[in-house]
Formats: sequence, C-alpha cells, structure tokens
Amino acid sequence: MAWSRNYSQATKLLTELIELNKDASVKVDVFRSLVLCTDECNWVPVTFDMLVKAYVKVGMIQEGLRAFRKMVKLGFVPNVVSFNFLLDGLLKANCTDQCWKIYERMRRVGIHPNTFTFNILTHAFCKGGDVDKVNEFLEKMEEDGFDPDIVTYNTLMDSYCKKGRLKDAFYLYRIMSIRRVMPDLVSYTVLMNGLCKEGKVREAHRLLHRMGDRGLTPDIVTYNTLICGYCKEGMMQEARLLGLDMIGNGISPDNFTCWILVEGYGKEGRLLSAINVVVELHRFGVSVPRDIYDYLIVALCRENRPCAAMSFLERICQAGYEPKQEIYNKLIYSLCNCNFVEAALQLKSEMVRKNMKPNSVAYKAFISCLCRLSRSVEGESLMEEMVESGVNPDIETCRSLINGFCKERNLDKAESLLGSIAKEFQIYDTKCCNALLKVFARQPLLALRLGKLWYMGGKAQTEAKNGGKVSK
Repeated sequence: MAWSRNYSQATKLLTELIELNKDASVKVDVFRSLVLCTDECNWVPVTFDMLVKAYVKVGMIQEGLRAFRKMVKLGFVPNVVSFNFLLDGLLKANCTDQCWKIYERMRRVGIHPNTFTFNILTHAFCKGGDVDKVNEFLEKMEEDGFDPDIVTYNTLMDSYCKKGRLKDAFYLYRIMSIRRVMPDLVSYTVLMNGLCKEGKVREAHRLLHRMGDRGLTPDIVTYNTLICGYCKEGMMQEARLLGLDMIGNGISPDNFTCWILVEGYGKEGRLLSAINVVVELHRFGVSVPRDIYDYLIVALCRENRPCAAMSFLERICQAGYEPKQEIYNKLIYSLCNCNFVEAALQLKSEMVRKNMKPNSVAYKAFISCLCRLSRSVEGESLMEEMVESGVNPDIETCRSLINGFCKERNLDKAESLLGSIAKEFQIYDTKCCNALLKVFARQPLLALRLGKLWYMGGKAQTEAKNGGKVSK
C-alpha cells in the first residue's frame, strides 16, 4: 500500500497493528517485523515514517520516539512531516527537554526543518518557561531562512501575556506590522486577555475597536474575554452593554457568557439585576443553562428572599424549567425561616405530586416554623410523617416541639411528647426538660413527677451504655 502511495490506508493498518500488539499478552517488535519483511515485498522507507506517526496518533509517544531512533540508526532519514508529528506529540506530553534533543539530532542527520517545526519549537520554548531565549531562537530561524509567521508571533505574545510581560507582548505586536505580518483575531484576543488580567479593561476595549478598523470581526471568544474582564472589575453595566452589542452583531452568547454575567452581578450582591439579565437574554432568544436558574434561586434563598425566589421560579417554569428536589428543599427551608409556612406547604404538596419528598433539613424548618407560629400540633404531625419517611428527629426538632407546646400551655402534650421521644428515639435533652420544669415551677408535684421520669430515662440510658452497670 505504501509503494502504491495509498498512505492513508497503510497508516490505518499500522495503527490497528499497534493497538492489537498493545493488548496482546506477548508483545512483538513492530519495527523489527517491518524490517524483516523488506526483502519479500515492494518496500519503501516511508513505511517507517508512517509507523512513527501511527504511534503518536494512538498516544504511544515514547514508542514513536524509539521507532524514530531505530530508523535513524539504520540509516533512514525521516521526512520532516513525520518528525513534526513526533515533535508535536512530545510537546503535548510535556516532554519539552526531549523536543530539543530530537531537534538537534534532526539537524545532524540532515532533516530540513520547516515553518511548522519552528512553530512547534516556539511552543516548547514558551511551555518550558524559557521565554528569554526566544530572541536567540528567532535569529536562528532567520539564519535558516525562515521568517516567523502569524502562529509564531501569536504563540510568543500569548506566553508573554501569561507571564504578565505586556510590554514584551506589545513590542512583538509592533514588530509584526514592521515585518508585514498582519495581526489576526487570535493576536488581538491574546492581547486583550493580557490587558484584562492586569485590570486594564478600557485599553482592551480600545483594541476591540481597532480590530473593527482593520476589518476583523470579533468572535465569541473575543467578546467573552472582554466581558469577563469587565465583570472581574465590577463594571457590570459595561459588561451588560457589551453583551447586547455582541447580540446586535449577530453573535449569540454561549453558556460561558451567561454565567460570567450572572455571577458578576451575584458577586456584587445584585441578584435582581442578574435576574433581569436572564430575562433580557430570554427576550433575545438566548438559551440560558438551567444551572443558572438553580444558582439564582439558591442565592436568593441564602439572602432570605424567598418571595423573590418564588416569583422567579414561577416565571422560569413557564419557560419549561422543572425544579429538582434539592431546589424545592432550599425554597422550603428559606420560606419557613421567614415564616411563610403556607407557601412552603404548597411547595411540599407539589413535591409529593412529583414523587419527591422533603429532606431532614426541610422537615426541621417546617416543624420549627409551625411551633413558632403556635401550630405545634401540625408540627407534631409533620414529625410523624418525617419518621414514616425514614428520617428520625434530632434534638433541635424535639426542642422546637416541646418549647412550642409549652408556649401554647399544652403541658400534658409537652410532657407525653417528651416521654415518647425519650422512649422511641432515646433522646434525653436537658433543655427540653428545663423548659417544662419552668412551666411546672408553680406545681411542685408535677415537677417532681417529671424529674423522676427524666431520672429513670437517664438511668436506663446510662445502663445501656455501661452494659447494665450504673455509674455513680
């Protein structure tokens, strides 16, 4: 196939052979197998080039490197394409030191590098953090007859910007014009990103206008870079207007755009403005991720603004949003904290219709709220429902109920509940007992009865812990 110049099919077969050999219990030296069959068929050296590329393609970079070395040792000179393939694989595997060793060997065996070779090596320089040697490398490129192209300059400018060396990046930007290499969309986006990281968002925005003057149309990445810069600086009005400008130019905001705008307002504590942005995006037909809806509802609940959260929920449900169980529980907790128990009970009914149920936190919030509102009997019913669903009450739930019944002067109920909780759930809480004792203070006999009940319960609990022995 290689002799017939059917290189793609030959490479595909080599790739299959490598993968079969990788999974085999007994490994075979694929390179040696190819060498052994050279006398039996119409053979061309490019087969070894294809082998190197096939190894890199399946992610076996070191095997590809060994095949390259064996090839050179046998006197075959790889072509520059397969060499670049190997070089790029080493770079992606973070083997920058090996890149330079292979490059030196390439020059010794007479492989002539091309522009792709130098661009890969430029990436290696930048990835290795040795940007100060770049000028020396560029001079070597020119000595070999290669002029840096747009990819070279963009790579170097990106590296300078990431290291906070904006002056060096803009120096290269000016050199590009002198050498008649016109900056492209990537060039401007890289520089804008560097400026935004330094907080120089206004300067970055001026670059956006310069792009337009040079006939370049910003893409989604360019806009997102600048919007993100404005959001980090808390300049939300500018970020929002830029988003509208983006839509006006026919570029639809993506999920990242939506998130940075909403989170930007959220970090500023302006959740209602964030909701207005979502509504605005809807109006322009932008698809907003449901995670953003979840984020806004939870954020409003944390700020104890359940009414705003419920109003927002009603609006987005009309657009097809379906709350998850976690969101229902967050809303119920927030509503109960603000004593909006009727709205919380309606949400609970909605959950039941959808085969969901409140979690322990939501149940505790319900019971606590009902007891505060002097509706302790309903709170007790919810506790029974909670137990039936497999969630046992804790000390805080018991305190809420006991205090609620005491506040309502339903002392018999408080006393019987205290006993049943101790018996069924082995919860003995001094604060619950003290709450009753305070009410019973004017009725000594009842107080004595309660103290005896509590002592016997505590004694039984201690015996259980100590294996039947009561500690002094």
